[in-house]
Amino acid sequence: MRRALVFATDQLEPLPELARRAEAAGLDRLWTTEYRGRDAVARAIAVALATERIEVGSGIAYAFTRPPLAMAALAGDAQRLAGGRFGLGLSTGTKGIRRQYGVAGWDRPAPALAEYVAALRAAFAGDPLLDAPPPVYGAAMNAAMTRTVAATCDGALLHAIALTRAHLHERLVPALGEGLGRRDLSTSPELVAWCVTAIDDEADAARERARVQLAFYLATPSFAPVTAGAAWEDAAAEVRAAFAASERRAPWRDLARHVPDEAVDELAIWGTPEDARAKAAALEAELAPLGIGELVFQPPGAEADAASLVAECEKILAAIGPSPGAR
Repeated sequence: MRRALVFATDQLEPLPELARRAEAAGLDRLWTTEYRGRDAVARAIAVALATERIEVGSGIAYAFTRPPLAMAALAGDAQRLAGGRFGLGLSTGTKGIRRQYGVAGWDRPAPALAEYVAALRAAFAGDPLLDAPPPVYGAAMNAAMTRTVAATCDGALLHAIALTRAHLHERLVPALGEGLGRRDLSTSPELVAWCVTAIDDEADAARERARVQLAFYLATPSFAPVTAGAAWEDAAAEVRAAFAASERRAPWRDLARHVPDEAVDELAIWGTPEDARAKAAALEAELAPLGIGELVFQPPGAEADAASLVAECEKILAAIGPSPGAR
């Protein structure tokens, strides 16, 4: 199984050097994220220009921020600047995120993404300067979007919360199968899974950092269906309620007390370097039969400054590194 690292952070300046270290460590790919104040494709270009061999991808860029022709131009230039190493990961975002951006016309996000991807492919095909278009990946969270992504994209990107096992096995895996049945492309999509990863010589410290990151995600109202059926479903509801009661101002560290150990164990790789290596190998063995071919290690970015981000990434690179037998 391929191994990758995602820079899920507001920090920017440390990324080129961290990218070079990840390449030297033998990882297969680096992903960059997007939210207000950061641009995933711009960050992917910066990472690509700082490296020579490692693949790079936007994980994810919001489709609604750019019309398809504009996104195709940007992604095409990113692919050329990266020497063919770029992958365009897209998402429609949550309702709350689209509201923040003032976006209209994405009320039916799955069909909208399918149309968007088709327009991208047409634009790529009409670009005489683009030798090979970048692969297009779609974020897959709920069943409807997962079916669409499996049918239309080159790959599906599974959010870290999608590792909730009840959701993964009862909803996402069947949806992937349905999407594959609708597919008219000649190749099967890559399946890529994110996993929150916190490593420390003190195992309890690592678990708490993972817990804070999970609180950040579990507070999202639209993620409630993802946690349905989990043994800790009620605790996830407590996180959302506490966040709402604080008028969305509570520090993630305060909300983390509502996240039980069971959720951290299910959704995160955490512990000492030895613990992390064993948990990563066990998770890969569990996910591989589902067709998932890449595991993306996500350092806790909630409330992390530049120094903390660098330290988290360095611990992952030192403890886990490339998959066994990789180049």
